[in-house]
Amino acid sequence: MEDNQNLSDNQQDVSNKEVISSLKKKNWKSYFKEFFMLFLAVFCGFLAENYRETLSNKKIEKDYIVSMIQDLQADTSNLQTYITIRKDKREILDSLTLLLTTHEHKQSGNATYYFARQIFNGDPFVQTDGTILQLKNAGNLRFIKKGNVVSALLEYEKKVKELAEWDENDARMRTTFREIGGTIFKADDFYETMDSSLSFVRPTDNPQLVTDDLRVLNNVSFQVQYMSNLTLGNFFRATKMKKDAENLMELLLSEYNLK
Repeated sequence: MEDNQNLSDNQQDVSNKEVISSLKKKNWKSYFKEFFMLFLAVFCGFLAENYRETLSNKKIEKDYIVSMIQDLQADTSNLQTYITIRKDKREILDSLTLLLTTHEHKQSGNATYYFARQIFNGDPFVQTDGTILQLKNAGNLRFIKKGNVVSALLEYEKKVKELAEWDENDARMRTTFREIGGTIFKADDFYETMDSSLSFVRPTDNPQLVTDDLRVLNNVSFQVQYMSNLTLGNFFRATKMKKDAENLMELLLSEYNLK
């Protein structure tokens, strides 16, 4: 009887162990499944968020490129005006040099004064830089993923700065001429070369210079010749930069399929 009882107890222990083992296996699988599902949900959420961010960044990048193309279009238009003015101004300065270094200024005083006034014509080139400033100052240049585009943008900026430096040289030369101009030009006659709307006008009479001193005339002529060469240099720089702007626009249109 006692042996039967012990056998029954042993069977019960074995049965309990099997149940416990079964529960343990079931819990382990259940925990793994729950962990896997949670991981999968988090991972899919990460992928979805990353995809949305990628789409958003691509849209931002494209918006910047479209805006940059518009700025470059404005630059090419402004550069063409700049180029035309420098071409005409160079011819005028050479004519003024010829008048000052010969006796022609006595017979053509109106042309001499009118050409001298043209020295102050020609504003510096001002870049349409709203987009590039946003890209650089706000750290948004990172949105431009194409390395060749970034390099081209920075190279164009370098050319803009170079032209700006030469424009500053031109401004300094005009200041020098303003300081020495009074040594040969009569103030009241020079004043008459500009009308009430600030437009340059040719004198109707034949105003004369205040001196025929060759040293004084040579000093002024030297400055005019220097400005003529500087103007020619800026003409070539602006012509090259206009081509660079057009090439940059072509690159942007091609790289971002905006044609």
